[in-house]
Amino acid sequence: MTTRIYLLIKVFDKEEYADAFIQNGELFCRTLGDFKKADEEDGRGDRFEAVTDWHQPDQIKLVITYKDNNGIEKSFPIEKLAGPLTIQNNGYDRLNLYCMYAVKAPESEESYETEEQRVAIVEKINQTLKERTTLSDEVLSLGEFAVVVYQVEDFIGRVKKAAQEKDFACWSGLIGYYDPDTFHGSFKELESIFRKRNIYEHQNEYRFAFGSHEPEGTKVIHLGSLDGIAIKVPTREINEELQLKLVE
Repeated sequence: MTTRIYLLIKVFDKEEYADAFIQNGELFCRTLGDFKKADEEDGRGDRFEAVTDWHQPDQIKLVITYKDNNGIEKSFPIEKLAGPLTIQNNGYDRLNLYCMYAVKAPESEESYETEEQRVAIVEKINQTLKERTTLSDEVLSLGEFAVVVYQVEDFIGRVKKAAQEKDFACWSGLIGYYDPDTFHGSFKELESIFRKRNIYEHQNEYRFAFGSHEPEGTKVIHLGSLDGIAIKVPTREINEELQLKLVE
């Protein structure tokens, strides 16, 4: 089942940042390495960004091998690991990220035969949309000002065009979340930068990642005015005032 993104929301802790975003399309893009070092308490930092391998301690074996003074090879196992064995590709630390909240829902594939069934399907869709546009307290706490992008495809296209004009590589997509207590496996190449532990699942993140040949550090990208594709609203009013529903 395909997923449709209805809205993208960016929360800001200062109104001037929200204004710069909606008036100039300003994307302030920190590096993935910065997010790895940031405080996790405010929900922005994650020391396990871009994990390529996550192995449960009861599903792997570690063995230390060495040669003694007589040149005889010896080995012994390491047992009872305290937690998962993780591997990260530090080469991704220099990538720049721009993260947004995605209001998304599965595309409806239901059918009906009667008017009563049709009305029931519409009500079900609208209830799903209402639930998906309700932001959690963790997201609301990120800042007092928000910009809601309602022309999502247009916005994504502008981001990719601006990146191309700066000769930046650009990748984007929804973040997939995994359970760190049960997941055992690997993420291939760039897939790892679009995977996070499920303690961040409330963020419903849509992420842009940029690569460039410029010196490592924060990058600023400008898209131009977002008038006509986005609106600025107080974050605290989103849950009560923002309504997304199927209009018949």
